[in-house]
Amino acid sequence: MEIIRSNFKSNLHKVYEAIEEADFFAIDGEFSGISDGPSVTALTNGFDTPEERYQKLKKKERYIVISKVDEEERKRREQQKLAKEQEELNDAVGFSRVIHAIANSGKLVIGHNMLLDVMHTVHQFYCPLPADLNEFKEMTTCVFPRLLDTKLMASTQPFKDIINNTSLAELEKRLKETPFNPPKVESAEGFPSYDTATEQLHEAGYDAYITGLCFISMANYLGSFLSPPKIHVSARSKLIEPFFNKLFLMRVMDIPYLNLEGPDLQPKRDHVLHVTFPKEWKTSDLYQLFSAFGNIHISWIDDTSAFVSLSQPEQVQIAVNTSKYAESYRIQTYAQYVGKKREEKQIKRKWTEDTWQEVERKRLNTQCISYALNHYYHTNSLTATSTVGKRNLSPSPAEADLEARISGEISDTELEQTESCAESLSEGKKKAKKLKRMKKDLSPAGAIPDSPAKLFEVPDTW
Repeated sequence: MEIIRSNFKSNLHKVYEAIEEADFFAIDGEFSGISDGPSVTALTNGFDTPEERYQKLKKKERYIVISKVDEEERKRREQQKLAKEQEELNDAVGFSRVIHAIANSGKLVIGHNMLLDVMHTVHQFYCPLPADLNEFKEMTTCVFPRLLDTKLMASTQPFKDIINNTSLAELEKRLKETPFNPPKVESAEGFPSYDTATEQLHEAGYDAYITGLCFISMANYLGSFLSPPKIHVSARSKLIEPFFNKLFLMRVMDIPYLNLEGPDLQPKRDHVLHVTFPKEWKTSDLYQLFSAFGNIHISWIDDTSAFVSLSQPEQVQIAVNTSKYAESYRIQTYAQYVGKKREEKQIKRKWTEDTWQEVERKRLNTQCISYALNHYYHTNSLTATSTVGKRNLSPSPAEADLEARISGEISDTELEQTESCAESLSEGKKKAKKLKRMKKDLSPAGAIPDSPAKLFEVPDTW
């Protein structure tokens, strides 16, 4: 049946039953307008690191449209906006139960090129995306302990050599042909559009549906490598474990996936140059600059910089030397570029931390000195003479000694506060890791042991 806004609450129990009975889940958010400003294509670069790609996709540009309206029109628009936001909030709160039920099931969740789907699901139904990539990985594996990206699966051996196009529509067509054996599916009554003979591409439900079909076909193909061959491979099979928790990275030259369970790949990139140049330059100017170096690939960063990869790494130093005396452009190796960025980041972080600590130290110092001096003057006023006169602006030797002693004690107090704060953050991370371990320990009932366990590996180099 079709679950929509009007019948969602009355049929929620059926959704829970379906989650209980399912072997796996296929999802597709069909998010349009991921960025309110530049397109996702404009936000990506062929030599992004996983950290850089995550930060770019997490960031949303916002634009303000200014228009002149009368007071009555302004109030009407405001009311419409509030009503819409309330409706969206009610829907989100309701549907979050489904997302939580899927997460708590611990079952395999499948998507096609699913990084954005995962990011937006976590952000909308759990909590805002963390600033740090490693925290995002830890959070995601706590929510969804097993994820599988069919685009990465189709781009990896043993499928890579027999699948030329990994876009979802083309992949679904290819997996209907030899040597694959597609599953036979009968469309539910009243859902003729979900017959793959009539494509409904870019409808979220249909895309999720054919993503599931693609997974079944590829998983069953892996079973043909067993002895004896296995016609049906379960979503709980060890044969598909090498593809778990690796999310495809779109348009990255040499890092095919984001690894949710560990460090990401770190290619050498010793054939890559970082070039800065005037804003007026175009792609043709870069091709002309490197015309003596054979085939090159250009990945624009912004209006005044780009990465240029050479076909022969031994020519890199020659290219760098050509820019030593150039006035309009500069060339450096990728390693030099990364090193400078790392230094700038460390300096900025150290400056931020030092500034915060200095401000906090002065605040605590001022508070403690103020309290101590007030207490000192209050105590001594009980025995002081009633002589009235002008007070010297410079502190007396006793006052100076008191201030020095108080200042010397601040560091211990500050250290204790910092340690207690760090302990609370550490406790939060420990709870997340504990939840992750608990979900991993819960092996699904009816697991089918396949042998060998590691027949297929997602390679460390691409």
